[in-house]
Amino acid sequence: MFFSCIIARALVHGRAVGALFKAHQIQINASTPNDLTEANVRNRLKLGEPAERPNSPPGPKRSQTLPSTPPAGSPVQSQVPVSPISPKPDSGSDEALESERRAAEDAERLAREKGERDAVAQRKVAEQVAREAAQRRALEEAERKKQEAAEQERREKAASEAKAKAELDRKNREEAERKRNEELRNRFAELEKSGKVTLSGYITVQGGGVYFWKRRFFELRGKTLYLFRDETDKLPISKLELDGQVTGVTDAQSEVLILNSFKVDFRSSEPYYFFSDDKKNKELIVAAIGRYAK
Repeated sequence: MFFSCIIARALVHGRAVGALFKAHQIQINASTPNDLTEANVRNRLKLGEPAERPNSPPGPKRSQTLPSTPPAGSPVQSQVPVSPISPKPDSGSDEALESERRAAEDAERLAREKGERDAVAQRKVAEQVAREAAQRRALEEAERKKQEAAEQERREKAASEAKAKAELDRKNREEAERKRNEELRNRFAELEKSGKVTLSGYITVQGGGVYFWKRRFFELRGKTLYLFRDETDKLPISKLELDGQVTGVTDAQSEVLILNSFKVDFRSSEPYYFFSDDKKNKELIVAAIGRYAK
């Protein structure tokens, strides 16, 4: 395409030069300096080979400049000015120029149309690439959302299963605790009927107008809780009637910030706070006292 444009430009410039030199008979197109040798030019102008005289040494060139005035004694000859002969316009050359001009214009038009076609083709390729990229991004986004939805569903399912398991464990613990308390109550009821000590051991207590924690030895005998300074004392320092007086037994850890602590509310006195040495003893005492809560 670039070479065609160069040829077209050369033809256009050649016509411009020919317009300046109107008195010409022929146009010679040359692509290299070798095309402009004397032999090629004469052959193109159909002048033939230059004539040479045989056996005549080259003589000095005669000046073709005529004297402005004839020498003295020579007859005066009248000189008639000769007008230059204007060459006739070559119709074939004009037709060739017109044909070359049309060829140049056609070459330019073809080059322009080819460039436009190439631009359209490139634009279509770019649009196709953009469409494919958009489709690929849409597919990737859809796949990402699908994976996120699946992951969210998996997490929700796992959370639901964990919640159901925790609820089942809680119910199992409550049921086991209920059964254990029921067994303890039945055992305590039998011991109470026999008049024997239902439960005994050490416990720390606060209440009855004393706001310091005191460690005491206790005995649950019948429906009364007896408190001693230690297990060697024969007489209790205080006693708590349980039947008809206890209104509730609740956990007190969040209130007093002590592990294995609980509170016993009484109908006619201030509440008492207790904490045991371990969880098992706490559960036994709570079960034993809780039988009288009404």
